[in-house]
Amino acid sequence: MIGSLVGLQRVVLALAALLLSLTFFALAEPDLISRTYTWDYAGRTWSLEYDFPSYAYHLQASLTRTLDYTSYGVYVNDPRDDVILGDFVSQLEKIAVGLNIWQRLNLVVALVQSIPYVGESCEYPRYPLEMLVESQGDCEDAAILTAALVQHMGFDVVLLAFLAEHHMAVGIHVLPPQHETLQAYEWSGDLYFYLEPTSPGWEIGQRPAMYQSQPAIIGLPLTIASTSR
Repeated sequence: MIGSLVGLQRVVLALAALLLSLTFFALAEPDLISRTYTWDYAGRTWSLEYDFPSYAYHLQASLTRTLDYTSYGVYVNDPRDDVILGDFVSQLEKIAVGLNIWQRLNLVVALVQSIPYVGESCEYPRYPLEMLVESQGDCEDAAILTAALVQHMGFDVVLLAFLAEHHMAVGIHVLPPQHETLQAYEWSGDLYFYLEPTSPGWEIGQRPAMYQSQPAIIGLPLTIASTSR
């Protein structure tokens, strides 16, 4: 009887060790979702390949949603994607060597603009990792992703909700060159220049003429330290 118990204990310990080993390797080498982004900016074609941990994508895909546009900050500022989005921006910074800060900002915006637009493609907004992995989205998704990436570059941003036109964009708190001719909105005593997240070719402060109404402005706390300025 004692020998049988000892043998059983050894089996249990062996199984526990195997499970621990499998867990370690699962954590050390997570399943990855590879995506390649190719887009045009400043007369040349850019490309970035990135591997997203599948667990992070599936986690965001499973999160509770809000359809209240005044609460969309929960999508932009979700702390669970900070490490991945920070690294994604770092990879963008590496390929942007030689560009000034305005060009780097426009490069990031151009990447988001290049992601296929699918109007009302989902019944709820996507988190940033969802749009990057699924490679599609509507203006709300693109605005959320743009705001998150620009925040990780160290800039203060707001969301601009054009309710009359059913459009969402981003405002960035900077003072770009030739700012007198660019579109900006005042919020809490500061100017935020327009960023178009969906239509390709628009740069900082350039707003498509179809969006003429006064947008509702949704403030977002700057929770990420600047690494770019």
